[in-house]
Amino acid sequence: MTLVEMYVAMFIFILIMACALFLLQQIYVRYGFAMEQGISAGQVQHSLKTMIEEIRRAKEADSGAYAIQSAGKFDFVFFGDVDKDGVTERVHYWLQNESIKKGLTKPSGTPASYPVNDQTITTIGNYVRNTASQPLFYYYNINYPADQVNNPMAVPVAQVSDIRMVNVDIYFNLDLTKAPNNIRLESFVEMRNLKDNW
Repeated sequence: MTLVEMYVAMFIFILIMACALFLLQQIYVRYGFAMEQGISAGQVQHSLKTMIEEIRRAKEADSGAYAIQSAGKFDFVFFGDVDKDGVTERVHYWLQNESIKKGLTKPSGTPASYPVNDQTITTIGNYVRNTASQPLFYYYNINYPADQVNNPMAVPVAQVSDIRMVNVDIYFNLDLTKAPNNIRLESFVEMRNLKDNW
């Protein structure tokens, strides 16, 4: 075997090894991203499920206030017994810095009141990429789906007592620099205690 043949054989071996290492690195990066994306999407799906269950149970506050306090594009406040302890809490969902926040306020005093600055705040979802033209919440009145002109309702909703259904619409993306594009998770929820069309 000549020196030239040995150099050619070494070059071919190094080239094959470099290609194999590059391929393994790409598989590792893509697999890792897919795993992170799946875990994060699962967390957002769990958050959406929790929101839907809690919104569905909206009811009159212990203070006598209507079940819905305010309804905006990225902010929704309602009352419900979300922890099933027989006490109606004030629940506040909002989008802040690409995270869905949940504020929970227990009633206090007699008659019951809900101090605004006394809420326990938790983050229930991250990597939420909704833009100004992609609201987190849409609201529908009793005439939906027949009435497509007034639905979804204009926000912020002035007459919250007209709301019968809420659409939670989440755009999620773990890393904007990598594929896939935003994943959209949405669900419609009808508030059982506000139904008047039995």
